[in-house]
Amino acid sequence: MKSEAKNAKEIILSLNKVSFTTFRPVLKSVSWSVASGERWVLLGANGSGKTSLISTLCAYNTPSSGTMSVAGEEYSKTDWREVRGKIALVGSGIERSIRPNETVLEVVAGGKFAMINFFGKITDELVEESMKCLKKTGVAKRAFDEWAYISQGERQKVLIARALMVKPVAMLLDEPCTGLDPVARMDFVKFLDRLSKDKSIPAIVLATHQVAEIPKGFGHAIIMRKGSVMKAGKIEEVMTSENLGKAYGAQCKLSGTPGNYELKILQRK
Repeated sequence: MKSEAKNAKEIILSLNKVSFTTFRPVLKSVSWSVASGERWVLLGANGSGKTSLISTLCAYNTPSSGTMSVAGEEYSKTDWREVRGKIALVGSGIERSIRPNETVLEVVAGGKFAMINFFGKITDELVEESMKCLKKTGVAKRAFDEWAYISQGERQKVLIARALMVKPVAMLLDEPCTGLDPVARMDFVKFLDRLSKDKSIPAIVLATHQVAEIPKGFGHAIIMRKGSVMKAGKIEEVMTSENLGKAYGAQCKLSGTPGNYELKILQRK
């Protein structure tokens, strides 16, 4: 049974009936859990709640109701800054804030201290640790290049290396393929597939709009619709034409498998 396969000790992200309201309901009674080492894709139409779910997990939003925990520590009962530190968010916000002349090594080293645009002395120990993370993401050869002179795909890999510096229990990748050309996107998806097979890499949640960006090694999916979890579970059970059609409000035809998905819109509902 699912409950036996995912016991309390293994679950590292847990939401129980979490709601978030501003001037309107944004998240509605969301219950969802991620176990150590799992690879999830997060899908949904614009306004479905994907970004709000990620922001809430990172404690940028305060839930209106429900409970949420990371590695067994509940947000409301623990210093939220310590809990947030266990989750690594890779998004466009950090990228836009990095100085053009910052070296790749400095970008990664700064992740150790949640520092953007590193200042101070980088010790030999910090260099060694940063290089290990860069090697995991395949961009160690760019360590001494400036941020301005590496490609968009390389930047995403550097930001993932930066995220690994804090030894998180989970990484949230918020649309990392944005801005990549078709060839670079294909290469990056293959990179994520290789990364997903590395057992030393923590749980990954990949938010995307494009089914073609789902790596082969991802085994779980969650679909958000109007602020609620429409479907969550094993990817082969969640990724169906019917589910995606309901999520996007159109008649859809899904073909292929993870790493080779293709979605055709046949008719809007």
